[in-house]
Amino acid sequence: MIPPHASRFSRRTAALGLLLGVSVALTATAAETIILKDGFVIQGNIRKEVTSINDPATGKTFPLVKDNGLDMIDEGPKVVIYSSHAKQLGEIGKDVKLRPDYKAYQIPGGPRKRNDPLPPVMTPRDREAVEFNASWRRTITVNVPLGFDKIDQQITYLDPYFCYVWSPTHIWRLAYRTSEMDPMMVRKLLSTHAELKQEPGKPDASKQLAIAKFMLDAGWLQYARDDLERVRKAFTGALNKTEQEAFDKLAKEIDVATAGLVTKEAELALSSGRYQYGSDLLAAFPDKTAEPKQTDDATKLMAELKVTRERYETGRRLLRTLLDNITGKGKANPFVATGGGATMVAFPAKELVAPTSTLVAAAEDVYAELHPDSASRLEFFVNLASQVEREVKQGRDPSKRPEELLATAISGWVKGKNGATPDPEIALRLWAARETVLNFQRADTMNAQTVILDNYKKGKPIKIDELGQVISLLPPASPENLLFRTGTQVIAKDGTPTGIYKRKTGTTSVEPAGIPYYVKLPPEYHHGRAYPVVIATTDAATDPKNMLARIGLEADRNGYILLAPEWGNQFANGQSWQWRGEDHEYVTAVLRDAIRHFCIDNDRVFLMGAGDGANMAMDIGASHPDLFAGVLAMGPTPKWIGMFDYYWHNAQKLPFYVVTGEMTGASILNLRRIYEQWMRYGFAGLMVVYKGRGIEWYSAETPIMFDWMSRKKRVNGTATLQLDTGARFGWWTMRSTDNRFYWIGAEKIAEANLIDNSKTGKAYPAEINGDIGGNNIINLTSRGVTRISVWLSQEMIDWTKPVAVNINRASARGWKTRILEPDIDVLLKDYRDRGDRRMLYLQRLEFDAIP
Repeated sequence: MIPPHASRFSRRTAALGLLLGVSVALTATAAETIILKDGFVIQGNIRKEVTSINDPATGKTFPLVKDNGLDMIDEGPKVVIYSSHAKQLGEIGKDVKLRPDYKAYQIPGGPRKRNDPLPPVMTPRDREAVEFNASWRRTITVNVPLGFDKIDQQITYLDPYFCYVWSPTHIWRLAYRTSEMDPMMVRKLLSTHAELKQEPGKPDASKQLAIAKFMLDAGWLQYARDDLERVRKAFTGALNKTEQEAFDKLAKEIDVATAGLVTKEAELALSSGRYQYGSDLLAAFPDKTAEPKQTDDATKLMAELKVTRERYETGRRLLRTLLDNITGKGKANPFVATGGGATMVAFPAKELVAPTSTLVAAAEDVYAELHPDSASRLEFFVNLASQVEREVKQGRDPSKRPEELLATAISGWVKGKNGATPDPEIALRLWAARETVLNFQRADTMNAQTVILDNYKKGKPIKIDELGQVISLLPPASPENLLFRTGTQVIAKDGTPTGIYKRKTGTTSVEPAGIPYYVKLPPEYHHGRAYPVVIATTDAATDPKNMLARIGLEADRNGYILLAPEWGNQFANGQSWQWRGEDHEYVTAVLRDAIRHFCIDNDRVFLMGAGDGANMAMDIGASHPDLFAGVLAMGPTPKWIGMFDYYWHNAQKLPFYVVTGEMTGASILNLRRIYEQWMRYGFAGLMVVYKGRGIEWYSAETPIMFDWMSRKKRVNGTATLQLDTGARFGWWTMRSTDNRFYWIGAEKIAEANLIDNSKTGKAYPAEINGDIGGNNIINLTSRGVTRISVWLSQEMIDWTKPVAVNINRASARGWKTRILEPDIDVLLKDYRDRGDRRMLYLQRLEFDAIP
């Protein structure tokens, strides 16, 4: 159902809204398709933002393209603002198209009754949304500051993609995606349209088929199928030739759409680790009614699934057999046949001694962590174990001992396929390194951490670059027991999805008792696979579970872990987001806690906020860009003065996807200021503006947002380097908590540059920047930062050559050019603090700087 109105409007924005509308009318072109560099597709009419000028001689107004005008594409219900620097070059293929040309149904708007301005603030007076009548009109009643107002509305345009609503009483037009509407209401509207209305007692098959076709094009496949079935039953043997051809054509289109849906969902399931669901879908693939290409696509998916499953099941079987036979649990051991004959020796159950017992215990952990997506790490083990099986069957002595096979499985699992070795000593050293890191992560005190690290150094440590490989493949330090979950299970009712648990972090500065948060795992979750994450933040007064309900379905489809911090209850009197750096812990602490208990892909962590939670997401993202792969904000009102007028620079490597309405006052005005900077310099951001709408939840954007996220990965420290080519932006900070930007840290900020020390609530932020040129020269620039830290990863410098450091074009005070050694203390402590398996640093430097 179309709601009676959007939630928040501003008369101040009406001029901007009308200007956008004028630009659309004046620059209309044929629909075009734009493909961004990450493959994201936008389709519509390309526009350039315009302004208007008055000609004193004629008194007429003329449109003029703005010098700093935004590039945009008009999709009908919304305008998408993008950077022309971010689109792919070259010709777009004809088959690259989001949607075809749809059949539309229109009703003329009729004469205008009044030209009342839209009330600047209004809330619903009607308890339920008022339905449109047979003429596609309705009157809604809203509360306004001095009483109430009545607003007439009429639907003037409806197609399977969007709906256009016009007001004959107020200066207001707005648009909805058809998918936001109730399918039953849409069917009712269609049935009253002049082109589709049936005479009483005279059912018309062609009109019913037209409605079914609309439902199909709108994506409501089951409704279309039901409509077609009703036609079949009502007109059995009574369809004329034209109607029968239309019926058969539509039936074929529904069959093709069904096959396409099955294939698409199966592909999505397999890519997100839901192998059982993907297998069930492919088993139901309608091969008899599908198109040849669809059958080919499904066949390829089946083949990929078969290969993946066989690799996983073979590795799992061989490892289980090997373990059972070594421990005496197996019936017979094909790996230890002697004398060249086919004899197989059975092991009695016995107490194993080191190092075999250690190898067995390690291999049991490997067996428990094994997942189809990670089974390739056992490739060399599978090859050797399969070879031994063949040798035994052929009556030959096995070429590898059981301990060597265990070593191959363990080393490949710990270090990756290319690190596999049959040498038990090397495998044990790798496993000891893995256990050291995990124990270090679990240690609660610095003394305990020191003991663990000292003992490791006294043993036989592996090279630090190898340790980095080990860390990148680690499971959670304290994996959640998936059979006996901790926290409190949330009862699924009132739209709340199943599978939500409420947990609490450890002690934090903002919440000594820990921050409560909700977690929802995707179907078929397994600790042996790294999953992308969405941290969902909502309005302070809104239950976080409501946010999870809105995005839960798409998160499940795409295989995302959902985290939702409970932050609003901690603010006095329901205050909104206060833009304080210390409150960022409501996200950062929740992320760190989740990383300890669940297998998270650090390169695919996203912030998604709605309303005030969108402000929260934009603030935290711009303050800690190195933690996230992207920020998605629905209806934010970002703070411009004293925040994004400087912090917009920090999004240079962090993409934003922002959705708002045209009539949102400060929201769209401040967003325009931000995007004017981002788009000018080619930042990877998109802004979606719905016509005539306010700050609200735009449900049609949810699947699009997940598509956008599927193409994003966080950049690493090396990607922020400019390598001395061209100008670049620094990182801006005015809060002591905003102190880490990839590989550069602002350890101490001058008092004058901190917002907390400003009596006016404004501050001129500090700025820090850095680059690494040829010959290992680290060039740092700073303003307002008195102490700088530098974090160096394996690939950032040549570790065999001396490192020089310059700060503000002068040699760093107290620094002597020298060769650096990777430091295991730096690696493990930083990994424990941040829990980041993907962005690992081997050395840390610190310098004084002149503010």
